[in-house]
Amino acid sequence: MQKLKAKFRKFHMVVAVALIAVTVFLTGGDVFEGATFGVLLIDGGFAQNVYTSQTTVGEFLDELEIELHQFDRVSLPWHSEIHRGTVLVIDRAIPVNIIIDGNGEVIPFYARPDAGLATLVSDFRRVHRGHFLFDRENTQQGFEAGETINLQSVVWQTTAEDYIIPFTREYVETFTLPVGEEAVYRYGAAGTRRITYLVEYVSGQESSRDALYSAIVAQPLTEIVNVGVPLPEGMGVSACGEAFSYSRLMLMESTAYTLSVSCTGRTPDHPHWGRTASGMMAAVGIVAVDTNVIPFHTRMYIEGYGFAVAGDRGGAIRGYKIDVFFDTMAEARQWGRRHDVRVWILE
Repeated sequence: MQKLKAKFRKFHMVVAVALIAVTVFLTGGDVFEGATFGVLLIDGGFAQNVYTSQTTVGEFLDELEIELHQFDRVSLPWHSEIHRGTVLVIDRAIPVNIIIDGNGEVIPFYARPDAGLATLVSDFRRVHRGHFLFDRENTQQGFEAGETINLQSVVWQTTAEDYIIPFTREYVETFTLPVGEEAVYRYGAAGTRRITYLVEYVSGQESSRDALYSAIVAQPLTEIVNVGVPLPEGMGVSACGEAFSYSRLMLMESTAYTLSVSCTGRTPDHPHWGRTASGMMAAVGIVAVDTNVIPFHTRMYIEGYGFAVAGDRGGAIRGYKIDVFFDTMAEARQWGRRHDVRVWILE
């Protein structure tokens, strides 16, 4: 009897162990950890049933210590509740190799699942904070895991360039030069225009440029050239280049005088000292004439002397003679006595 009871106890123990083994096999052992329901997890295309007691997707993934890449895609939001029969799908990012400008340096990168080249490059720009182009025409074209993708860097810079503005030449007619002869009165100078461009460089090579704005840094200076032209009839020109009209031209003998006693016979204490026969005060530009030839107040231009007015006369000034005034005796002596001095009577 005791032997029979011992056999029954041994049988029940074997059955219990078998049931426990079957349970462990079917539950993956989680029955001992208090799992209450199963979740179908499909990670990167591999499916498995996982039993858990967690209530949200985030807690579930943390429990399994599943690492996610920035561009991995989880089918349910992190805070979503999970329950018996929940299917959770993780689409893994696609690993690719990026080479920029063909420099040989390989940059590991991950692309979003099912992303095209346009999305891949957009993500790469955002992560690496730059601008890049791809060398494929079809931007929606896919790519394979581990593929090497060549990109071109794009950089924009502003640059300023100066350009020469040629000067122009202006011709001015003058009577002071021989007819047809030219002389530069003022030399010209080129100006400068500065244009600022926005230049695009692709893989370090300039690909395009657009003008942003233009400004004149230095204005060009016009060159002025005097050209000798013939004087019109009845016109003369002074030593300073001032043209004048005249009614007649005379050749005269010229002398010079000052306010000295030897010239006027008067001292400074004389009541009429410095006053001419016409009542004018003696000064440079007042000349003595024979009023029978040139009346008082006649305006004239005297060769070598300049513009003058007939305002005095003298006992020795008769006929075609003229006496010009100077402030100092040195100037008068330098003038001396001159013959055939041209005198233009102004209109």
